[in-house]
Amino acid sequence: MSRNNLNICYVAPDVPVPHTGTFIGGSTHTLKIAENLAKKGNNVHIVSRRMEGQKKFERLGENLFVYRIYRGLVCPVQGTVSKKSDYKNNFIFDFLKNVYFLTIYRLVLMLIVAGIIRKHKINIILERNSSKGIGVFAGTLLGVPSVVEVIDPDYSNLALRLAKKVFVYTDKMLPPNFPKYKIEITTAGADTETFNPDADGDSIREKYGLHGKNVVIYVGEMSAWHGAEDLVQVASKLGENTKILMIGKNVELLKERAKENNVSEKFIFVGFVKHNEVPDYIAAADVAVAPYNPKGFRYMEKYGFYFSPIKIFEYMACAKPIVTTNVEIVRDIIKENQCGILVEPGNIDEIAHAIEHLFKNKKKAKEMGQYGRKAVVEKYSWETIAEQIDKGMKEIVQK
Repeated sequence: MSRNNLNICYVAPDVPVPHTGTFIGGSTHTLKIAENLAKKGNNVHIVSRRMEGQKKFERLGENLFVYRIYRGLVCPVQGTVSKKSDYKNNFIFDFLKNVYFLTIYRLVLMLIVAGIIRKHKINIILERNSSKGIGVFAGTLLGVPSVVEVIDPDYSNLALRLAKKVFVYTDKMLPPNFPKYKIEITTAGADTETFNPDADGDSIREKYGLHGKNVVIYVGEMSAWHGAEDLVQVASKLGENTKILMIGKNVELLKERAKENNVSEKFIFVGFVKHNEVPDYIAAADVAVAPYNPKGFRYMEKYGFYFSPIKIFEYMACAKPIVTTNVEIVRDIIKENQCGILVEPGNIDEIAHAIEHLFKNKKKAKEMGQYGRKAVVEKYSWETIAEQIDKGMKEIVQK
């Protein structure tokens, strides 16, 4: 290994790498950053969550290794609480949250990370904020510098203070008066080789009888702020020739609501699809939607919309025009790159009107898609994001 390259310990124990159908966004982010850092000649050792059926240790590629730890240390812990109301007075949940995860689990993982640091001569720690300092504290004790990726507000203040640099989607999430010199604004990204305009959309149109139809695609989860449920009302305002492809974990939960609103015939609930197959579904669509609706979501009301959504970049990479909502981060991407239409969160009429507008103005829709593709290749590929992180880490190590 060149002396200019790094031995990196990437601490991400909250997500499995690669994903197994859960924690998809976080797992994709971690894997793609790690892969691209390894391509630059760095040795990358990922500490990730172990799910049932996964190996404890695996070599994922040249210079790329993953060490997996069960959430329960000796066994997988998926959680037994099925709904929010069940958390109250739940002894097991309280124990896990207040005793096990804050003490035993973190201490054991710190020791594991410390062992990796020593064995592989790690010279920098890269940590996801939800690790709550597991990597940062181990590195600090052993004299190894660290940087933290802040994806959401679930972080350790002390870990951020100890880190040499913080990569963040928006500095609104950071503690008040956090040192400006440590902050570097970044985004998520897309795999521009896998997600591309030449994906096989015809096979999907053939499979689902979509030839001659106006097709909308939604890729994502059922988290409240994703706004997927708004599409049920949107569907009632779209033409009879419209089909909405629903791709992602738990989207089938909307089937009953679509039936109640007499719009079932406009939906195709595909459900979970392997990540490398998603481009074909996007290619089959005329318009891609991301109807984010953060209203009522406490943390987003406090910090604003703080995610840099991977699906926006994957839509762009496939050269699809996007209808999305006027929220922080997303707003800047769409406006700067002229790759879609912004509507107000939760405004059903505006979402439907924007979709119909793109159906009717195919030339404009095509131009938006082309602008998006150009932008994601130039600015938002995982390779570009990894280059930014790589540069930041090398500046720290070489000081």
